[in-house]
Amino acid sequence: LDGIPKVILQPNIKEKLSTATTNFSGAALKALTSAITVHYLAQKRLNNKYEIREEDALILADRTARQYQLFLGLNTLPRLLLHNLDNRRLLSHNANHGSRDSTEFHLPETYRFTGKIIISLHDKCVRTEVIQKNNRRHIIEDSLRETEENLQQLLERITSYGNDRNVQLLQLIDLNLLSSKGAYDEKKIFETLKERYDECMEYKRSMIVYDLDSLVGVNQSDSESSMGTSTSTSIVNQSIYIYVTSRFREAAIEASCTDKRQKNERWAIAV
Repeated sequence: LDGIPKVILQPNIKEKLSTATTNFSGAALKALTSAITVHYLAQKRLNNKYEIREEDALILADRTARQYQLFLGLNTLPRLLLHNLDNRRLLSHNANHGSRDSTEFHLPETYRFTGKIIISLHDKCVRTEVIQKNNRRHIIEDSLRETEENLQQLLERITSYGNDRNVQLLQLIDLNLLSSKGAYDEKKIFETLKERYDECMEYKRSMIVYDLDSLVGVNQSDSESSMGTSTSTSIVNQSIYIYVTSRFREAAIEASCTDKRQKNERWAIAV
């Protein structure tokens, strides 16, 4: 996207577009660059004051993603971000909440990360594990936005994190993925999970996102006794839970390599 002149695409929109194209291949990015240029020149002939808006750029990116079969779950990342655009704009114009947008979704360079992030929709916060100077592990927390109520609405944040770390592959593991692969029995489910995990391992910098709510599930039951009402919870898919948590623990960032481009970074995010 750096090859697109500023006169065609403003820097702030280019930054948003870089988030939307996190999982784009080199060929897809080249095609998108061409599509944006052609679109701009065509519109400029009709309206000399025309400027590409964020939604215009996302629509063009969505078309390119569909052309190259670059889906994240059942949809493309640009389309998911387009769905979130109206909510984000509404929030940014709400004086009670302040003007928060995706530019704040960054992983500060000052921290030494372990590669593990847990996002709690219930607690409305992001918990990121870091290593302090004394080599002790510490958790830093960040609050979710008002509009971040499900995984789809979290993708803007997650992809921004991926851009910060220059990840080469972003994988989303959820029930939609299993359904699209016809993974209805345990054997096929584990084949799909292993296939996606192994694919991440082929890249130096990867980020894998697990939607625990859809993959695992929790049963809650109430029971009456002489002591009153008690509530108990149990994990539905215990074997998947064990597999996912094991893979999550394997997330790690290489600390010894001084060249960031050569550093191995295996990120895992559990939602």
